[in-house]
Amino acid sequence: AFALAGVLTFLPARAPRPHVKFDAFGFATLALAIGAFQAMLDRGEQLDWFGSTEIRIEALVAALSFAFFLAHTATVGKASFFKSELLRDPNFATGTLFIFVVGAVLYATRALLPPMLQNLMGYPVATTGLVTAPSGAGTMIAMLFVGRLLKYVDARLLLLAGLSISALALWQMMQYTVVLSESDIVWPGVVQGFGLGLVFVPLSALSFSTLPPELRADGTATYSLMRNIGSSIGISIVQTLMTRNTQVAHADLATHVTPFNPAVQAMAGSHLDIALLDRTINQQATMIAYLNDFKLMFVATLLMIPLLMLIRPPQKAASVDVAHAAMD
Repeated sequence: AFALAGVLTFLPARAPRPHVKFDAFGFATLALAIGAFQAMLDRGEQLDWFGSTEIRIEALVAALSFAFFLAHTATVGKASFFKSELLRDPNFATGTLFIFVVGAVLYATRALLPPMLQNLMGYPVATTGLVTAPSGAGTMIAMLFVGRLLKYVDARLLLLAGLSISALALWQMMQYTVVLSESDIVWPGVVQGFGLGLVFVPLSALSFSTLPPELRADGTATYSLMRNIGSSIGISIVQTLMTRNTQVAHADLATHVTPFNPAVQAMAGSHLDIALLDRTINQQATMIAYLNDFKLMFVATLLMIPLLMLIRPPQKAASVDVAHAAMD
């Protein structure tokens, strides 16, 4: 209700466009493709991906629906649900790629931390929520003032700062061990949240700064869609890698546990010691898998920085409509 009141109060009214027809077929095929793709991503890890008939069916439905959507879009041209002119704008195309990766990194981190804290380190649910919540505060603090900084600082520099800070936070997470205090979790989360807050607003402004006014509504929908798809893909990737890397790390660690190892021979008569050794190996293997996921996101964040060179600086005279259209 509060958000609705803010929208009605501050967003300017737009004149209706009765001459624009709704492309129902394009919408239906795209919705079916995205729905099947999301279902595949959500259930893939549980069902062993393409070893499952359900996953293969969902992948086939997604591929065929998207193929129909592309063919339909190419046929009907400007009357299509998706406006291909959006991809001809370099800033918007690059910004959409950025938000795709940002969505993947942001939500993948959010998906990794709670199970790591609860299952690996024994944190209660309430404590897990308390130590992960401050990352949102970091984002909020950054977004409160970054909009004002856009008047004085090149948005690309703010993006560079935000990506660098986010990479620093992920590097801190790469140093995690199985023994962590609450502050070890809170501060990297706050730093990452602050860095992402420096990314969101400048990225939106740059993405929409060169987009014609008549395409901004369609651009906003595409921009948000790519962020959501990025988050789904990111979560699926880290969960899959988590499972497989745990198995690989466990196999590597267990190679040293043999009857010929003097340390193993010393505990051979104690079932309790053997159980403790097995638990320690499982714990360390899982931790290694988490660290590998954090490393992957760290590398992905760094690889985004060179793409800043593809973004053109915005015009001196900023448009109020751009700010409104860029709001998510």
